[in-house]
Amino acid sequence: KIYYDLLKEKEELNAEEVALVRVEQLFPLPKTQLDETVRKYKNAKRWLWAQEEPENMGAWPHIVRLYRRIPIAVIARPASGTPATGSPERHKINQREIIEQVFEKVEEKEKAEA
Repeated sequence: KIYYDLLKEKEELNAEEVALVRVEQLFPLPKTQLDETVRKYKNAKRWLWAQEEPENMGAWPHIVRLYRRIPIAVIARPASGTPATGSPERHKINQREIIEQVFEKVEEKEKAEA
C-alpha cells in the first residue's frame, strides 16, 4: 500500500524528479533486476527505502546488507517489537509521516543544490 500512497503524492506534487521502484519479491531476491535498476538510476542524487513496517522489520534489514555500496537512507516507522501500531488512527498518522518524510527529503536535497 505504501507504494500507491507514494505514487499518489508524487502525482499530486508533480514530482517528476522522483522515481519510485517497487520491490515485490524478496525471496529469492531478483538481484539481477535490482542491479539493472540501480544502473538505470546511476546518477541518482539520493536513494531512499520507504516501508510501512518498523525499521527493524520488513525488507529493510535484508536490502541494506545486500546493497551496502549504495548509501540508502531508510524511512520507516521507528524500530518496534511489534509490526503493527494497534490503532488504525495511529497507523494513518504514521503512514502520512512516512510519505511526508520521503518528499521532504527530496525537497531538502533540491534546496541544498540550489
